[in-house]
Amino acid sequence: MKVRYSVQNIHCQKCVNTILNSLSDEFDGIEILLDKEPKEIVVELTAEQEQKFKDEMNDIGYPIIQELERS
Repeated sequence: MKVRYSVQNIHCQKCVNTILNSLSDEFDGIEILLDKEPKEIVVELTAEQEQKFKDEMNDIGYPIIQELERS
C-alpha cells in the first residue's frame, strides 16, 4: 500500500538524497514532495514494514509527524 506522511527536517535536495540513499534499497517507491509544508513523503509499504520505516526515518534525522493518507 502507498502511505503518505508529513515529515520534519526535510529542507532541500540534499535531504532528499540522504533519505533516498539510506532507504531506497529497503523500501520501494519513495517520493519526497518538496512543494508541501511540512514536507511529505510517499512510500510503498507492507504492514510489516511500517514501523521499521518510521524508526529508520527517525534514526537518520527525519521524524514522521503524522500519517496523511494510505491507498
